[in-house]
Amino acid sequence: MSDEDRVAAIEHWLIGACRELGVHVKDAESDFFEAGGSSLTVVKLLARVEERFGEEALPAEDLFAESRLREMAQHIHQNSRQSELPADA
Repeated sequence: MSDEDRVAAIEHWLIGACRELGVHVKDAESDFFEAGGSSLTVVKLLARVEERFGEEALPAEDLFAESRLREMAQHIHQNSRQSELPADA
């Protein structure tokens, strides 16, 4: 699986996770906070990311600095070891 494919799979997973938390994202270009994300949903999302991709996959400061899902997915991809990324992310 190429890096682009892995990032796309992570984006897809993030969209689903955000929607499950009640954040009304439309696509990978959606901004987490503009779509209704709050400090509480940040904590919940980070817990899910950590469980799925590892402890340092998406530090909170990265999420606050880059709150579009596409940028989050790229941070997760860069910070996760390739062996930790499931094929279906």
